[in-house]
Amino acid sequence: MIGKLLVVDDEIWFREGLVQLISSNQLGWEVVGEAADGEEAVQAVELYKPDLIITDINMPVMDGLQLMEWLSRAHPEIRVIILTGYRDFEYAQRALRYGAVEFLLKPFSLDEAYRVLRKAYEELRLKQLKLRVTKQERQTEVFRAALFGLPCERALRENWEQKWRAADFCILQVHSYELPGKNYTQSDINLLHYAVTNILQELLQGHQAEGLYFPLRKEAFAFLLEPGPAGVTYRNAVKEAMSRFIGLETSWLELGAVQRFEELAEQYNEVHSGHGDGRAGDLAAVDGFPLLKEELLSLLVTSNLPAAEQRLAEYVDQAASLGLQSCKTRIYTLVTVFSSILLTDFKHVNAAAAGEGLNPAHILEIQSVQELLSWAKEKCAEFLDIFDHWLNQQQDNVVVQAKQYIDGHYQTDCSLQMVAAHVHVTPNYLSNLFKKESGIGLTNYVSQLRIEEAKALLQFTRLRMMEIAERVGFDNSSYFTVVFKQLTGESPRAFRRRYEERTD
Repeated sequence: MIGKLLVVDDEIWFREGLVQLISSNQLGWEVVGEAADGEEAVQAVELYKPDLIITDINMPVMDGLQLMEWLSRAHPEIRVIILTGYRDFEYAQRALRYGAVEFLLKPFSLDEAYRVLRKAYEELRLKQLKLRVTKQERQTEVFRAALFGLPCERALRENWEQKWRAADFCILQVHSYELPGKNYTQSDINLLHYAVTNILQELLQGHQAEGLYFPLRKEAFAFLLEPGPAGVTYRNAVKEAMSRFIGLETSWLELGAVQRFEELAEQYNEVHSGHGDGRAGDLAAVDGFPLLKEELLSLLVTSNLPAAEQRLAEYVDQAASLGLQSCKTRIYTLVTVFSSILLTDFKHVNAAAAGEGLNPAHILEIQSVQELLSWAKEKCAEFLDIFDHWLNQQQDNVVVQAKQYIDGHYQTDCSLQMVAAHVHVTPNYLSNLFKKESGIGLTNYVSQLRIEEAKALLQFTRLRMMEIAERVGFDNSSYFTVVFKQLTGESPRAFRRRYEERTD
């Protein structure tokens, strides 16, 4: 998920620079619009529906504070970052009463801008997650009420009926958790049940099939699935994954399409009367999965690997304080988050072992907390290495693309700003990356190409110095002479004379 951002500033050069900075870096934001003052911003908000606004304080027509006052009434859900100078900081602090989330003091560094924008993106992801989880929980609770004939508000019931009418009502049954050749304890079976729940959740997301489910008991899960091919594909994928990853045989009991809220209990009771009480206790194991996944995703999407490494270290340290069985559950959550990210959100990374996170077999065999933590740290390192390698490839691609552009354009305008705009990164980022990867600065790389071309023209043509300078990309012959002498140790004229003397 990429957030939508609106930039508001009356200084066009600053606004364009800020748009370029945001668009050229992985910060989690897409600039959907620009505005030169508060009035333009009001129109842009209604048009683009942004999640975040970056606005200057001092602007004509309607200033930043007036804009924020309007936002607090009309769109309180939109987050705002305030741009201000040191002289106006006290004045700008009034924006806090209208919900400003952060300040950027002009002039600000790139690192400070990155920090603020990444923080805002993390907050947006967590907010969206909470909304999704809350909505899903409400829908599931109504499903539970319908299945067991529990009381439910009329408005909730009618909305639920409208949403799920004609959905396929079915039950997934696990034949047995007692596997041949396995001497599982009750704690092991609890972890297997947790594995089942994770597989159901991840496949539902990965196949983009719309559905609801909850456990009736450890061996059975009630489902509502959208009708059509997506639901059928999901059911087949669940059976295959259960067998492949955890060796459990399962089957689907199909109970027909949902028609009315009141009829669902009848459909269920016809075949399952007296089984289970529908309590939510078995869902307790999955509580930490969505939050951890969203936290990691927000850091990976913004290329903030150091923060991701710190978060994983904190998670493992917290697991270390638990008993062995609780620690196993926490570590299984961790590796299934890794698997989920690689299988659904970063498929392009192509990590071969991604699916192994769904398999708890190795965790079940570990018999001490220390051994489990050591194994978990290895998995964290492997996961981060995958993304470190991917990011390095991305950086290598940037340098390769930059060199390809320079090779084709060094005879014309080939400034750092031009090249950076072509490869969609900031000039400062490209300059540092180019020097790191190539061992030479970008400007020097351009100059070397130009001088090599100039040497050929000096040797094999009778063009004048001014003509050669223009042909290889220099604005004037004087600057061309200075650069040529710096790189070769002699002037262009001396180079030509020496070549002519050698060939006579």
